[in-house]
Amino acid sequence: MNQWHNKVLSYKHLVRRWTAYFWGINKAFLYSYEDLEQTIWYILMVGLQEFDGRGDEEQFLNWYIRNKVVSIMMYGKKPPKCTHLPFTPIRFDYVSPDELAEVNELFYSDGEDD
Repeated sequence: MNQWHNKVLSYKHLVRRWTAYFWGINKAFLYSYEDLEQTIWYILMVGLQEFDGRGDEEQFLNWYIRNKVVSIMMYGKKPPKCTHLPFTPIRFDYVSPDELAEVNELFYSDGEDD
C-alpha cells in the first residue's frame, strides 16, 4: 500500500499542472479548484492501473489525464471506470439535461433505495 501511495504522489507535478491549466480555461464551468484537482487525482490513479508497461509511464499519464479531462469538460463524459455513481467537477448549470436527473438523484436523494 505504501508503495502505491508513493507512486501516485510521485506524479503530483502532473496533477498540479493539469489542474492549473484546466482551471485557467474552464473555471466558470467548475465547482471549485479542489473538485477539479480531486477529479484529476482520480484520473491519474485509474491511468496508473491502465498503464500496461509499454512506453514511458509519465508520457502515458500525461496523455491519459489530458484526454480524460477534455472528454469530461467538452463532451460531458463521466470519469473513467465511474459508471454506477458518477461524479463531475462541472457545475450543475452546465451538466447536460440528459444527465441532470441522474445527477440530481445522486446529490439530492434522501439515501433510501427505491
